[in-house]
This record gives sequence, C-alpha cells and structure tokens, in this order.
Amino acid sequence: MTVGEALDMPERRDLHMPLDDIDRRLIGVLRRRPRSSVSEMARLTGLARGTVHDRIRRLEARRVIVGYGPDIEPRSAGFGVCAFSTLTIAQGAHESTVRALSEIDEILEIHTVTGRGDLLVKIVATTNDDLHGTLQRIAAIDAVRRTETLLALHTGLLRNVADLVAAGTSS
Repeated sequence: MTVGEALDMPERRDLHMPLDDIDRRLIGVLRRRPRSSVSEMARLTGLARGTVHDRIRRLEARRVIVGYGPDIEPRSAGFGVCAFSTLTIAQGAHESTVRALSEIDEILEIHTVTGRGDLLVKIVATTNDDLHGTLQRIAAIDAVRRTETLLALHTGLLRNVADLVAAGTSS
C-alpha cells in the first residue's frame, strides 16, 4: 500500500488510539534497524514473536506505519534545491487542485493551511532551473490564483515522526 492509498482509506474509530510503550519500542527498533525480521524484533524487545507480529499488523492497519522504504537524504540523491510554496486557489477547487499537484513528482508534500495561502507545498529539484519549471507547472493549474515561494538555503533539522514516537514523545 502506498502512502497515497493509505490517505484515501476511510476513517476508522481506532486510528487515533494512543501508542503504548510496546508500540513505541517496536517503532524504535524499526527506525534503528529497518530490515529487522519479526524474530529479530522479538529478540531485541524481549516480546513474544506472535505479539510482535500482531502489534506490527495492528500499527499497519491503523496507518501508524504506512511504509518500509529507505530514508533518502535529498541532496545526496541529487535534489539539492528545496523550496516551499504557498498557493492561493479558487474557491471550491481544493480537491481538484490537490489531485493536479499530486501529479507533479517534485512535490513531496501538500498541506492545507491557514494564513495568506490555502495550500503549502514542499518541492525538491535538481537545479534552480528545474525548480522554475516545476513552479511554472504549478502556476499553469487553472485553480491556482497566486503563488509565493521560499527557497530553503540550509536544512538545520530533518526529523522523522518515527524518531518522536520511538523517543516516547507521541501519545
């Protein structure tokens, strides 16, 4: 299941149940050793193999865990340009605009926000010229009325939610 498919899943009552210490320990192991087998996770946490298996499946069903892919540092992968754009869009065009933006590969995140704009998008590009091309594609979407783009000069912190969960910072 992709992250996009997970986001399209219907709401469930148990999605927002708090994570307990066992959940956090398992997520911590996955964060530190993402290739761990269920048996290895059981050994590292002192839990029964069946418990680990059931807990992982439950975390997947609740969409706490939505994927197992590698963390990739954008700059090292050739995407040295990072920008954030606020978009002001036409009234009633939220869903169609998000769908259109989702088709642009260089857009990593799309957030509905408060303030001067309606949407905030995170964009990566290989060069400033490529960023310009992506911004032109965004501006060409019919419902986009205005854009304002901030170029990230340096990333001082790049944290993953799994780091917070493993540290016990989450609910």
